[in-house]
Amino acid sequence: MSNSQKLILLITVSTLIRLFVGGSVQLGNDEVYYWTYAMYPDWSHFDHPPMVGFFEQIFSLNLLYNSELALRLGFIVSGSLSTWLLFLIGKEVKDERTGLLAAILYNTSIYGLVIAGLFIMPDGPLVLFWMISLLFFIKYQKATDKTRHNLYLSLSVIAASLALYSKYQAAFLLFGYGLYWLFYKRDQLKNPMIYLNLSFTAIVVFIIVYWNYLNSFSGVSYHSERVTVFSLDFNLDSFLRESVGQIAYNNPYNYIVILLALISYRKRRFISSAYFKLILLISLPLIGTTLFFSLFRDTLPHWSGVSFLSLAILAAARLADRKNNRVMIGTLLVIFALLLTGIGVVNRGWGLGSESKKKENQKLGKNDPTLDMFGWNQVYDQYRTLEANDDALQDLPIVSNKWYPGSHLYYYVGNPLGKSLYVLGEMKDMHKYYLINQSMPELVPEQNALYFTHSRNFKAPESTMSNYFERYTLLSEFPIKRGGTTAEFGYFYLLEGYKITNLEVQVKDFGND
Repeated sequence: MSNSQKLILLITVSTLIRLFVGGSVQLGNDEVYYWTYAMYPDWSHFDHPPMVGFFEQIFSLNLLYNSELALRLGFIVSGSLSTWLLFLIGKEVKDERTGLLAAILYNTSIYGLVIAGLFIMPDGPLVLFWMISLLFFIKYQKATDKTRHNLYLSLSVIAASLALYSKYQAAFLLFGYGLYWLFYKRDQLKNPMIYLNLSFTAIVVFIIVYWNYLNSFSGVSYHSERVTVFSLDFNLDSFLRESVGQIAYNNPYNYIVILLALISYRKRRFISSAYFKLILLISLPLIGTTLFFSLFRDTLPHWSGVSFLSLAILAAARLADRKNNRVMIGTLLVIFALLLTGIGVVNRGWGLGSESKKKENQKLGKNDPTLDMFGWNQVYDQYRTLEANDDALQDLPIVSNKWYPGSHLYYYVGNPLGKSLYVLGEMKDMHKYYLINQSMPELVPEQNALYFTHSRNFKAPESTMSNYFERYTLLSEFPIKRGGTTAEFGYFYLLEGYKITNLEVQVKDFGND
């Protein structure tokens, strides 16, 4: 079987598995929040640029098909395309075997296969456009014909700009290109096409900045608070989480072969030094920056995931010189098996054990993150039961204290029933709902509403809603069953007597800026 045939087999099997998983489990916290990007499209958003929402709109036919699989389809497709792109990049820098091994390493990476290749995350389009840009940048460096030279340069910069319009980490890709030009190809800086193409990047940056200007720089303030190091309070726990998380998200095997490739390059030049330097310059700054910020602030391991996928090309080039890569193939099969097993873990609770009977109801499921993707159909059924038993509840809006579980309530309960949903809290709790609230009918004094919370993240209304409502009454405490046992409890409360708050005034002022 040729390398191209093996690639086709890999992409086919990987895509089918991700399609099956994508249609079998409910949306996670981040995924269901990014659904609001498609529901309320804009030129930019509070947390990220808008590309993740555009992908959802395109592949769901503007939410004509609103199922979990339809919403995830664009990210599954982008994952398959990214696999193919890594093959093409590996082929460009060395040979087809390198390309095939790079494609396999993408699919053995939890970040590549799941976060960027299955879930509704900005990382899907980020990785896709990042790899398109890198492929054409390499072609640009190899081209001898002036027309092709400038064409590949244009395609590379445009793709990098689209990556930036997907997630801000793409700035490190352009930064890496700049360093490469400055250190090793300074003569190319005389090419006016570079600056002409960077005007497209400038347009993307302008759109993002202008949106923030119109919206009081809410997103800029949020992200600057996340990464500021002015306090310089050393955070060892965050650094350890980031370091271990990078290994886990990228798979320990991948991490090791990447590390070995970097260490062994001096002794054995398994790839051209030009490509080695280029890939280091677009990868290491983001990894180093993330680790640095983790010393002082909480960070997330997937922030640097795309850089590890780029470094995987170097690992593939080193492994291509070996005749036997059975460990890699075994790792791929294990990852595929784990992904399929994940359906049983989420939907049936496999391997999670049962909670102690003495566990307090309001803490049941607290340490089980898989419950984020389970049980929302039961929440919907309970909501319908409450309405059926009390006509006074039928016209009430739904209220949440945070964007999660607010987004789940909106997607699985409010939107199907045509009900308004409000997230009431501080800016850091509302995120995009700071604006979504304004699209809903205005809450009026003395209005009532329904409030939901669950035992794995229990938030009593007296601690979250006392600034907004006068009274609260528990309507229902109900079990959410998984695999025949109670996995958590859900709680619906009646909130009575809405009162005008300072937050409401702030929201109105925000919309008038």
